[in-house]
Amino acid sequence: MEKAKKIFSRVMSAVSIIIFLFGLVIFGCVLNATAGKVPSVFGFSVLQVSTGSMEPELMTGSVIVVRKTDVRDLKKGDVISFYSTDSKISGKVNTHRIDSIEYGWGTNPDPVFITKGDANSSVDKDKVYSSNVIGKVVYDLGTVSGSIISVFRNPNVIFFVIVLPLIFITLGEAVNLATLIAKYKYGEEEQEDENAKTKN
Repeated sequence: MEKAKKIFSRVMSAVSIIIFLFGLVIFGCVLNATAGKVPSVFGFSVLQVSTGSMEPELMTGSVIVVRKTDVRDLKKGDVISFYSTDSKISGKVNTHRIDSIEYGWGTNPDPVFITKGDANSSVDKDKVYSSNVIGKVVYDLGTVSGSIISVFRNPNVIFFVIVLPLIFITLGEAVNLATLIAKYKYGEEEQEDENAKTKN
């Protein structure tokens, strides 16, 4: 029973560490998304909506999950995130709905997307080329998540809420492991002494 408790404790600690690390990755994705290259974890990216062009579908401040998708599988009505070529926001991430799709010539033409924000009166003036597509929006985590993300933009918050607890968990597990090893070695020594006494 005692052994089972120890195993359970180790498993839970490992899970906690994984959750913390996953949290770091996710928040890192959101915090670094404006650096010109959106980070991706297993084909998924986490972004924050910064304007109201997609309201009421996506509210300003909402956190969205974007999945890397084959551009040939995208269709009219899908909401996609892409690197904009608009001179006002060139290179930055934009998230709009596909209004229509154009196809070029050839045996395997890449589609070109005409997009539009739900709250905008007209389509975007710049077309979205396949190479600029980040992926399809598959989930909206809402503005509450956005507020939490905004809090975590503060490096001090990240350190005290994520990094510091992770350090303590790791140190605690290291101490526990060292204690178990010491007990194991001590038990082996006692057993050897007992065997020596028995032989004598």
